[in-house]
Amino acid sequence: MLKKPKAKSSPVRARQKARTREAIIKAGIKVFADKGFYGATMDDIALELDATKGLLYYHFKTKHEILQSILTDSALISGLAAGTLAPKGLPLADALALAVTRSLELMESNREVVRFLQVQALLSGTSADEVFKAILGRLYDDAARWIEQFKASGEIRPEVDSHSWGRLWIDFLTSYLLRRDIFGETGQAKAEYLDRALEMLVCGIGTERAKAAMGAGARRSAAAI
Repeated sequence: MLKKPKAKSSPVRARQKARTREAIIKAGIKVFADKGFYGATMDDIALELDATKGLLYYHFKTKHEILQSILTDSALISGLAAGTLAPKGLPLADALALAVTRSLELMESNREVVRFLQVQALLSGTSADEVFKAILGRLYDDAARWIEQFKASGEIRPEVDSHSWGRLWIDFLTSYLLRRDIFGETGQAKAEYLDRALEMLVCGIGTERAKAAMGAGARRSAAAI
């Protein structure tokens, strides 16, 4: 007797499955942010999700699988990577201000993910190393490529170490947000702080052409953050 072919998943079922996975990932982010990866359990995530462990294990066999999905599927991670692409046609100072603005807006709207990353950064071991490679390491490389594009356009000096300055840029963004997240208004820097930081960065790596093009447009963009 011939077996009946398995029915294909309907679009409705596929969307429902995607929504459930997204809900599990969000619950995982919150639990990992509160307890750290090693301190969190699948029970904690099921409780946060208000679902049975059976539903959780149907989609993810281990909390490590949830961690991997956070690192690969998060809107913050993909958005930050996209934000480090050099906009075409903008001078260096304006492009930097735009990239900083977009990155900080993304971090603001994904605070749970940022807090999770901050907690993981304080830990040692395999999970912390994975977070570094998947996120910070990736952003460092993206920022270095960004700098290389402006080297090619003649706005960044050719002798500039792209990886060192790219890392400095990303570390500046994360430390700025971390201070604001921990200390609130008390630790909030004045709007001019970002302006001055961007100006110093352009002066440190830019050619005379880039410095000459640095004007009110870049300052207005940064001050709006």
